[in-house]
Formats: sequence, structure tokens, C-alpha cells
Amino acid sequence: MSVAVKERPARAGQTKQGLEKQREHLLVKLQESHHPPRATLSQMRAALGWSRSQLARVINASDRAIVNWEAGDPISPVYAAKIREVQSVYNELTQLMKPEEIGPWLLTKMEEFDDRTPADLIANGDTGRLWASLFYLRRECRIDL
Repeated sequence: MSVAVKERPARAGQTKQGLEKQREHLLVKLQESHHPPRATLSQMRAALGWSRSQLARVINASDRAIVNWEAGDPISPVYAAKIREVQSVYNELTQLMKPEEIGPWLLTKMEEFDDRTPADLIANGDTGRLWASLFYLRRECRIDL
């Protein structure tokens, strides 16, 4: 014969309040992981010297979406990933050139990329080719030092 032991139920108010706090905490964590802070987005755009239209084209979004994200609207994970990619490329390029040269360089057509711009590679998801070129350039810069 088995005896089932009943647990004493927690107070409904405490359980609900605990769940709400837990939910808020998880939502904040989710937003932090999927959404670059809006200040970061506008600062990145300013550092690149790009208009909202230029950034929108590179990440395949609308101008209005950029305005909304900079105002604090949530960014979907797909766009957040593209923004992180642009940030990563920018960070790598700061090792190779002056920050004010990066934005224009990303918008310059290059024979190496079949007369496409590095920004086109990012927009088309062909970043492997861009990263290979950047790592090659970085290696060459180390050899010259």
C-alpha cells in the first residue's frame, strides 16, 4: 500500500508574485540577448557615418524599422543578428584602419568581391568571404610591423 503525501500549497499571492518577478527577469534577459541597446544602434550608425537608409539596406530592413528600433522598439532576432554582424566587422576593422574610414570602406565596390561592396556581402549573408579577406589583411598588417 502506497501513501501519497500531499505538499502544502503555497499561498496563491506569493506564487503569482514570484512568477511575475521571474517572468520580468526572463523578459529583460531575452531583450538583452536579442536586442542591441538603442543607444548602441544609433552610436554604431554615427560611427559608420551612415544614414538610416544605408544601415537599413545593409541589414535588409526598412528605414522606419531603424527609426523604431532607435526609439526603443524590440528588434527581432534575425535583425539583431545582422546588427551584431555589422558591429563585429566594425570592431575588426578598427584594428586595420581609422574609425572614420570604416563606413566609407564598407560602401566601396571592390574587385576582390566581384565589384560588390563589403556592405553588400553582409546584406547578402556572404560574410564568410568578407571575414576571410579581413583575416588576410590583418595577417599582412602584422607581417609589415
